[in-house]
Amino acid sequence: MVELPSQPPLLQAEVLCQHLPEAAGGYRRDQLGADLRRRLLAWGIMHRYSNFTWRMRRRPERRCAVAIYGPTSSGKTALSLEVCEAASGRGLCPVVLNADSRQVYAGMDIGTSKIKPSQMRGFEHRLLDVAEPSSKLSLEAYAQMAREELASLAASGDALPVLVGGTGVYFQSVLDGWDLAGTGTLRRSLERDFPRSDATGAYHVLARLAPEAARRVHPNNYEAILNALARRMAGPAGNEVAAPFAFAVYGLDRGEAETDRRIETTLDAQIRHGLLEEIAKLDRRYRLVEQARRPGHRRNVALQTHGYREFVHLAASNGKAIAELDDADLAAARAEALGHIRAYSRRQRSWFRKLGALRVDRQSAAKTIVSHLQ
Repeated sequence: MVELPSQPPLLQAEVLCQHLPEAAGGYRRDQLGADLRRRLLAWGIMHRYSNFTWRMRRRPERRCAVAIYGPTSSGKTALSLEVCEAASGRGLCPVVLNADSRQVYAGMDIGTSKIKPSQMRGFEHRLLDVAEPSSKLSLEAYAQMAREELASLAASGDALPVLVGGTGVYFQSVLDGWDLAGTGTLRRSLERDFPRSDATGAYHVLARLAPEAARRVHPNNYEAILNALARRMAGPAGNEVAAPFAFAVYGLDRGEAETDRRIETTLDAQIRHGLLEEIAKLDRRYRLVEQARRPGHRRNVALQTHGYREFVHLAASNGKAIAELDDADLAAARAEALGHIRAYSRRQRSWFRKLGALRVDRQSAAKTIVSHLQ
């Protein structure tokens, strides 16, 4: 079992709030909140939780919610269903909210390990298939949709949001209630000023404007750099807003070796279950191979997704259609995809600390999570 670290700062504070009297020797809760705020500022925590005192006062109005984070192939989907089953047995109505940046796209099912309706066990899943891969869904649009879903669930007295995925920035936008109004226009402007080939230039600008934000992203992660720049330049529009739920964040991590093994098993299963046919279907609809042969052209999301792009680029470079790839081609694309997905999983694992996730053992995770709902 993975050793469990101490609770993240926000969860520690939320637990403490449950046990605070309104007055203790004339010492009011708001005064204690102010003292804690000063201590957290000294610890360097309050830059993320600037509305902490407000949250303490409003704590009784914030219902519990669950967030499950982990790298690809870690077992998040299976765990989320177990949590839903257990929560349902306690009279709650769990609703799964997708926080995977590729499962939001229709038609990208096998290669993203998207859950099928027949596998959902009757539990509602939202924020799946909300966009077409021909146009990238902006972080601004996702954050707005997530806020609307949470507001809708807050109106139901027994709803339990279960946020599930492996895209760290999607997760953080929901947990911290990012208000990204107006950043979409900024991001499009930044894309013109800093094309993908100039990620280094964009990173240098981010390092000058927001050194702390720059330290949290990889210098080659173009998407994360532009998202951070857009938030920084948006000013007040990039502030956090109050969320109707208090999320407890749990992380699944099987370790690097086991994760690598599971990634290989998952990719081989995807290939057996029709990944190439899915890519061919996307190619017929969006002309992926043709796009791959035109550098600089605005790319379909599938061409930016590990497990899809390697097969498409190989077909484009060899002058073949997807269906014409032979065994040697498939073996080469598979090996390349494995390397890319494994490298991406390492970046995913680095988000555990940023999200303040409480790591749980897979065998007892559902029981642990549901027991904390009381």
